[in-house]
Amino acid sequence: MKIDAFDDQVFEAEEEETRPDSRTIEETLLVGLLDPTVAVRILEKTTAKDYEFDRHRELAAVVYPMASEGRHIDPVTFRAALVAKYGETFVENSLGDSEDDLRRLYDLAGDVMTTAATKPPAAGQVLAYLDIFATQADIRRAKYLVEKAGKALDDRKKTPQAVAGDVLKTFFDLEATQRLAGVAKTEGEELEAYFAELEARQQVGNDFQGLDTGFNHLNRVINGLTTGLFILGAMPSVGKTTLAKQIADNVVERHADAACLFVSLEQSKGELRVKTLSRLSGVENRDMQRGRLDTSSAAWKKVVEAKDTFASFAGRLQVLEGDRTTTPDRIRLAALQLRQKTQAGRLLIVVDYLQIVPTDDQVADPRQKVDVVVSELRRIGRDLDCTVLAIASINRASYGQQGGTLASYKESGAVEYGADIAAVMVEDKDKDKGEENYLGVMRPWKKVLLDVIKNRNGEKARVELRFFPSVSRFQEVGRGSLPEES
Repeated sequence: MKIDAFDDQVFEAEEEETRPDSRTIEETLLVGLLDPTVAVRILEKTTAKDYEFDRHRELAAVVYPMASEGRHIDPVTFRAALVAKYGETFVENSLGDSEDDLRRLYDLAGDVMTTAATKPPAAGQVLAYLDIFATQADIRRAKYLVEKAGKALDDRKKTPQAVAGDVLKTFFDLEATQRLAGVAKTEGEELEAYFAELEARQQVGNDFQGLDTGFNHLNRVINGLTTGLFILGAMPSVGKTTLAKQIADNVVERHADAACLFVSLEQSKGELRVKTLSRLSGVENRDMQRGRLDTSSAAWKKVVEAKDTFASFAGRLQVLEGDRTTTPDRIRLAALQLRQKTQAGRLLIVVDYLQIVPTDDQVADPRQKVDVVVSELRRIGRDLDCTVLAIASINRASYGQQGGTLASYKESGAVEYGADIAAVMVEDKDKDKGEENYLGVMRPWKKVLLDVIKNRNGEKARVELRFFPSVSRFQEVGRGSLPEES
């Protein structure tokens, strides 16, 4: 997809009735800078010069260095920063004059700090506005560079080679291009802000930091669902889509500040909804799908109760039925829309499944195509500070093996390098199965093993699961070592 076309779609993605104006966006980001947990993201993607309104830009010029250094920002420290910038006498005289520009700047800072203390915006709202703001700033900066280059070509009566040199100088000028190319900072410049965010992240008593999958052993092994790319592979009929849907439901149900985009290139919205209703009600999914239930029966009453439970978190769960246009860029765009709509602070993207995601690049070799998709999905996870859970098929040679390996993934060498976490679901070689009472009815289960075979920031392990196919449910029963570790 062309960059300018994608930018156009970003603006179209901002729903007319809910799209905030530029002033509201900028004021929200200034308030967000006072929260260390989101300030790091704002500082990564913006500079003080990106602000469109003069007063906002002046305030950002004072606050950005303070936030970058991890300093606490309040009226006292803000005034001290003004004194350091302008001098004690100048500040004292200016603050005494209600019409003075510095006094107005000080009053704006006071309003921002009051909002941060009494009615701070949700982290998700700040991040949603940040996506819009950064895109708008990029476009303004790019237009400025193009206009400057055009003026150099029109006004300077030099040889073509000299004009080309001037154009290159314009584009490679650090001051002009730092917003587009990024501002390089030393570890010393970034350490304080990072440490403030790291300190804010610490939670005494938690076994993991990321989003709760609903499976305790899995949470401890992978540290919950954290930023990055998680690839889940399996052969057909093992239940990989069902497990991914259950994890998606668990995330949005257990985290009021989280939203999930479920990109389905195989199953319809209806099929996925039935999985959730079946798991929550304990009523067989095929009975619902085939219309076998009497609406006056006890079973249907359970489905109605399950619908009410589902409704409590369904507003932050979106299913995107994929087609040939559902490229990684389209997935990114849909995620931006969902974050803006829900104002969720944390985001999970599920992609079902990896090998059939289309791309804009004309790649003939299936292996290279999957490698491109892996790379793009990982970039989405990093750019949006979210988890991307991508389901993948495995090659036939891996069917029936005792455990999964990185070589199991079909048509992809990039998984070994691109995935932050990689897991393979395999059927138990002993065909362990049984029955268990679930919501008042005995339901058959079969044993499935989830092998975490790559974990960039943690351990490898095997998680033992029971799969109840008739009610689309997984139950965690134990944790062990991978076969090669035993």
